[in-house]
Amino acid sequence: MNRFDRITAILIQLQSRKIVKAQDLADRFEISLRTVYRDMNTLAEAGVPIIGEAGIG
Repeated sequence: MNRFDRITAILIQLQSRKIVKAQDLADRFEISLRTVYRDMNTLAEAGVPIIGEAGIG
């Protein structure tokens, strides 16, 4: 899966559930936690409102 497709899929996951954990995304897409955080940063820079709390999601 290329990066654009993965980021789009992450966005869909974020829209479909109230709480999404980074580890769940990493497991689902078989990527590292660091890559999840980079992808989330990309979404935030694109204007997607992302709110997160340590230990919650």
